[in-house]
Amino acid sequence: MDSEKIRKVRALRARLDHPVIDGDGHLIESAPLFNEYLRKVGGTEMVQRYHRELAEHPTGSRGNRDSGDMRGAWWGVGNNAYDLATVMAPRLLHQRLEEIGIDFAIMYPTLGLALPTIFDTDVRRAVCRALNTMNAEICGQFRDRIAPAAAIPMHTPEEAIAELEYSARLGLKAAMIPPGVARPIPALEKDAPAAFPYAAYFDNYGLDSVYDYDPVWRKFAELGFAITSHGGVGLRYLPLGRRSPSNYMFNHIGGHAYQQGELCRSLVFGGVPTRFPELAFGFLECGAGWAVDLLHSLEEHWEKRNLEGLKNYDPAMLDRKRLHQLLIEYGGADFVNAERAGGMSRAYDEGIARHDRLADRDEWAESGVRDEADFARIFDSFFFGCEADDPSVFRALDARANPKRTRLKPVFSSDIGHWDVPDIKTVLLESHKLVDKGLLTDEDYRDFVFTYPARLHLKANPKFFAGTVVEGATSRLAA
Repeated sequence: MDSEKIRKVRALRARLDHPVIDGDGHLIESAPLFNEYLRKVGGTEMVQRYHRELAEHPTGSRGNRDSGDMRGAWWGVGNNAYDLATVMAPRLLHQRLEEIGIDFAIMYPTLGLALPTIFDTDVRRAVCRALNTMNAEICGQFRDRIAPAAAIPMHTPEEAIAELEYSARLGLKAAMIPPGVARPIPALEKDAPAAFPYAAYFDNYGLDSVYDYDPVWRKFAELGFAITSHGGVGLRYLPLGRRSPSNYMFNHIGGHAYQQGELCRSLVFGGVPTRFPELAFGFLECGAGWAVDLLHSLEEHWEKRNLEGLKNYDPAMLDRKRLHQLLIEYGGADFVNAERAGGMSRAYDEGIARHDRLADRDEWAESGVRDEADFARIFDSFFFGCEADDPSVFRALDARANPKRTRLKPVFSSDIGHWDVPDIKTVLLESHKLVDKGLLTDEDYRDFVFTYPARLHLKANPKFFAGTVVEGATSRLAA
């Protein structure tokens, strides 16, 4: 059976005239090895603090109705020993990539999805540094085919910048941030500190952030990192919009899209992609369907609620006398008496007083959007991680119904290492099914598995693939 799958993968690869780049696979960390790296970074005491922190404030949950904790996964990886060893040992992964049908893989951490969410500052920074050091070293001699991604903590701009600079010194070329930071609600933190993390404010770095993250975005640009974000469903410090204490499937379905959608809207309304057009933003493991809907919603809301559109709702422009006459004419004198008319007038006067400042009306001011074409410009910097069997790839690439006929950029993301992929030999075959069904052209498929995964990183760093097996093919894209 395995030989038949391998034969089909080879047959498909023989038909392709381009490489295949995996934009989001996953390493599974060895806990004993990680503990050794943490000991090197912070000493034995830090290892003890880390395990005490996980015991007292676990990043995941089995679900608790009383506390409001959502249920996480019963188990997150497969039980095929060969496949599990493949994503734990970079040497074996490097050896098997050709068999899987992948030329180059950008590998994200698994433990690293949780570590940047740890609330204890010292522990969070130490474990992220240990993880990045470990993955840089164990993948070091395999960089021709594997690029491990650094985990960047984002609770403050200062810690994010420090870890970005350290990761660059390690030679890492990809970097991952969580989609947001759960922060205590100030009033509750003062009066009921135990309410956190069950009640939290989700800071997504753009709109309404408690910090100015522009120095972080500038550092990403300076160091040549694309901004890629990866969430984790079932983590206590990453809200989902759903909190079933009993059903992980209920929480997981749409969970990544929710987290990345919150981040994307925050960045758009906060004007981050407008201020930093040189950057690329990758929203991972979330599909692209939500992004198509978001683009439509942004365009529709802009059309109705920009400053010009708001004139249709400005109470100061209402002909109150005419309204009163019409209500009397069609409702009768008892329908609108003097008292009701006076109450209506007071309501309009109060509404005008509350919103008489231009800043209160123009909710697009920070975004930098001035006309509908700006949304196409903003989304040109966005890339969306789609697993091999994700049908939303077709929605993203079929631009006919999108505002300004915008073609979104789905990025092939195998997710090997996690439960989504019970057999890593089938991911390439799964990725081609939309072509087999006639929904994607060969050119569409090339964009999905090669052009867009490459351009996500080439935009920030034209030399990202230098020294790799795909250098020749990607250099033409960079040019």
